[in-house]
Amino acid sequence: MPLIFIGGVPRSGTTLMRAMLDAHPEVRCGQETRVIPRILQLRSHWIKSEKESLRLEEAGISKEVMNSAIAQFCLEIIAKHGDPAPRLCNKDPLTLKMGSYVIELFPNAKFLFMVRDGRATVHSIISRKVTITGFDLTNYRQCMTKWNHAIETMHGQCKEIGKERCMM
Repeated sequence: MPLIFIGGVPRSGTTLMRAMLDAHPEVRCGQETRVIPRILQLRSHWIKSEKESLRLEEAGISKEVMNSAIAQFCLEIIAKHGDPAPRLCNKDPLTLKMGSYVIELFPNAKFLFMVRDGRATVHSIISRKVTITGFDLTNYRQCMTKWNHAIETMHGQCKEIGKERCMM
């Protein structure tokens, strides 16, 4: 299925892009699920942990079984949390941090990578008290460092995915 994923640091225009895409009669994005980045992160922890990887292997859960289960889970969440449409979209901004894995699951997917000036983004995060794991809302410098790291990661993922599937 040709899914659209909207990525970027929260407060960088992802919601505006979602609203614009939702205005098209053939596209449905819906609200942020918050669960998709978490399941992808959980899978990443399982793979990185020698102990967890061994447990999965011993249980007969291969990479293919894991990928199939995660793809079905994500697709079910995206498809069922709103009205049906010919083109489905997901706006969980931090999903792009694992973009190359998402492309492995959904080879026909496309990404929109929203980038906003880090100073404006961090100011918006702090002034609106948006909680993002790892961001200390009392420290602008620390938030800028976190923003920079997130942007570097997502930019790297976007470059790896390629211009034909990830538009900045």
